[in-house]
Amino acid sequence: MATSRKIALLFAAENINAIIGWVALLFVARKMGASALGEFGYALSLVGGFTFLAFFGFRMAHVKRVSEGLDLGKCIGTFLTVRLVLISFMLMVFASCYWFWTVYLDKQIYDIQTPGLLSTIVLYYIVFLALGVMTATFSGLEQSARVAIPNIIGTSLRSFLFIATALMGWGIIWLARSYLVGIIVISLLSLWYFRDYPISKPDKATFNSYKSYAMPVAAASIFVIFRQHFDKIFIGIFWTETQVGLYFAVQRIAIFIGVLALAVEEMLLPAISKLHASKKNQEIQHLVYDTERYIAMLVMPVVAMTVVWSSEIIEVFISREFLPAATILQLLALGALVRVVNRPWSIALRGSNRPDLTSILSILAASLSIILMLALVPKSIPHLGLNDLPGMGGEGAALAILISELFLGLSLRILCYLHLNMLPRPIFLLQLSVAIFVGLLMWQIQSNIPVDRWYELFLFSAFGGFLFLFVLAVLGGFTSQDFRFYWNALNPKEMTTYIGEELKRD
Repeated sequence: MATSRKIALLFAAENINAIIGWVALLFVARKMGASALGEFGYALSLVGGFTFLAFFGFRMAHVKRVSEGLDLGKCIGTFLTVRLVLISFMLMVFASCYWFWTVYLDKQIYDIQTPGLLSTIVLYYIVFLALGVMTATFSGLEQSARVAIPNIIGTSLRSFLFIATALMGWGIIWLARSYLVGIIVISLLSLWYFRDYPISKPDKATFNSYKSYAMPVAAASIFVIFRQHFDKIFIGIFWTETQVGLYFAVQRIAIFIGVLALAVEEMLLPAISKLHASKKNQEIQHLVYDTERYIAMLVMPVVAMTVVWSSEIIEVFISREFLPAATILQLLALGALVRVVNRPWSIALRGSNRPDLTSILSILAASLSIILMLALVPKSIPHLGLNDLPGMGGEGAALAILISELFLGLSLRILCYLHLNMLPRPIFLLQLSVAIFVGLLMWQIQSNIPVDRWYELFLFSAFGGFLFLFVLAVLGGFTSQDFRFYWNALNPKEMTTYIGEELKRD
């Protein structure tokens, strides 16, 4: 129950952040339009594409070693030193590439015209990467409140500045400055909770321990970062900033679903690492099975309703300008569902000291995604002699992500069976079948009843969610024990007590 409550806290916090961010996005989209969002989103992805140089698997290694009980001071000192060196290396490479493109080749970055936008985004990522030392330490110690609370405060401030930017007409540069101010506030609050943690001089043994875990996943971390940013970069290269803006906006909606993967990652990995260190393999299997089942029970009805009401969601919560991105939203929602239910299986392998297997799969999945984007996004690539391509734009990028996630999910389950003797449970197929049934039923309602108010949208979506649970309960897939689990994990009184105890902990 401790792990589930910590996951629930992170999930709730990230959803609060997503809701606040969604409100801010609504103002920006309606007041500034898709073009402004596209320029900002393209800048975020362009610089973000270089952040793989600051990871190389060491964050995952830090969470792993801290959760295993290694000397905390040496762990923090080692990770801090490595992260600062890698940040410096990333900045050097980015500056060199920028100089080569703009000075040596005398070319422009046509989708970014706002002065100072790139430099502000660079500063944002520097602070974000430095903050990672603290958040990774909190995650390794399973202190979810120290991750969640600063994030809520900083994200709320960032969203307030987003809204002010849209209403006051401050320009695109203030979208970037809002991100920078928000991450600085999160860093300062995290530093307060981090102030008493020991930091010792790194030694060779600790570094080698980190390196032995990080190196097998280093290559994979490169491709993971690419997967996060290449969709927007590809769309920006082959289309326009307006198309990037359409994609960027609906991708923010899909974040509602994807944040659960983050919550599971942050708390489940250290929990499984502890169990593996104690050779409790049976407990690992039960934890993975339960996590997948409860995650699917939450996420599947949300995805089904997002797919059915995609156009209405965009019209109500963004604007009619973004309606051409309805299919993109549907594909991204399905991709987020697959990613979330894949995560427990990936963590099972990594927590059991098999990061090499997940790394190989990540590289293959990311390579597949990039190849599919090259084939589906552009209309043509003359330099490669490729003409008459599908030219699907954002829809092609979203479809490429969905296909690669499906490939990754199937492969993960095969590897878990071969190496951990874990077979997929039939309950997942039951949940999926019920979600499809409810989705088809709601689609009939959507086709006959116009919905143009937010409360109508919530009413029909809530009805779909309750119908999913009702049918699942009739088929034995949702029991009173499941209800008690959710209630205990989300009990406001218990959650408040847990947060207070953790934040006061010395």
